Amino acid sequence: MSTAIFTTGFKTHLSAAACALLVAGCQPAPSGLEHAAAPAPQAPAVPAWWQTANDPLLYALIAQGLERNPEAACALAALQESDARAARHARQIGAKLGRLLQPHSSTNDPDERTQRAGKVAARRIALARQIALAYIEVRRLQQGTASQAAFHDQYADNAQIAEFRRQAGLVPAIDGALASSQADVAQGGLEFARTRLDDAIAALGVLVGEPPQPLAARLGSVGNVPDLQGDPMAGSAADDPMRAKLQQAALRETQLAQALEKSRRTVKDARIAYREGAATFATLYVAEAAALAMELTLTDARAAHAALIVDVWSPKDVGWARHGLEPGLPTKLATPAAATGVTPCD
Repeated sequence: MSTAIFTTGFKTHLSAAACALLVAGCQPAPSGLEHAAAPAPQAPAVPAWWQTANDPLLYALIAQGLERNPEAACALAALQESDARAARHARQIGAKLGRLLQPHSSTNDPDERTQRAGKVAARRIALARQIALAYIEVRRLQQGTASQAAFHDQYADNAQIAEFRRQAGLVPAIDGALASSQADVAQGGLEFARTRLDDAIAALGVLVGEPPQPLAARLGSVGNVPDLQGDPMAGSAADDPMRAKLQQAALRETQLAQALEKSRRTVKDARIAYREGAATFATLYVAEAAALAMELTLTDARAAHAALIVDVWSPKDVGWARHGLEPGLPTKLATPAAATGVTPCD
């Protein structure tokens, strides 16, 4: 008799517990995953350093790369798919029963979700830096190529002048030979510079998901190294060593710019003197070679300074990279842009 009563009582309590669990499963669960169905308002995006760098094309290319780059898009897609799976799982009664019995299940582990979002944000930060540095390299090569092209035209003019003066018996034949050699060397250097520029544009195109030809059209035939605005050291200690490095880079630019102006004046004087027969062609040759070298050195210094600013700014300004990664936000599933021609995410 007592055994029957115990059995009946046990079944009653078990049924009651099951009903309680089922009822609990029909109610909103306290887990953060349940709140995904009613997303909280999203805070406004914080402008990134590249959005305030005073270069609209750099801004556009980084934004485009963040959207089209396969690695970044696939990482975001994986995060969104993980959120979607967790939300579906959370709505199932069995999953809710499981959470009551096993509250630390990895299905709704907030730490794991935070780590996933952190990886996506880190990839965004790294990609923005890569695009910025590739863009600076393209602009450096564009500016350098333009300088070499200008001097190449000047060297061709020199060769004509030297030939006329040789035919008139005013200068020895060596002047014409030297001027011709100078023009040939400049032509070879210009062709090499254009090849390097084409390669750099193609590399930038891979990062931003755009073919080289249309990207080259957007970049234009002439471009200058960007003068990035803003203070990447804002909020840093006065004795931060990076502050001194940035100051040294700016000072070097100023000194090279002053030296270049002096070199240009020297070239102008040498050209006048050669035309008037007061100087040899060798004098003009050396003056022009020095001026071209100074122009290229200044361009390199400006590019190095801009790259240093990016390297200082990028790891400090990270808030923008987490925007849009909050759990529960209704977001269109990220996929690599079809224009890139990449295969879908694995």
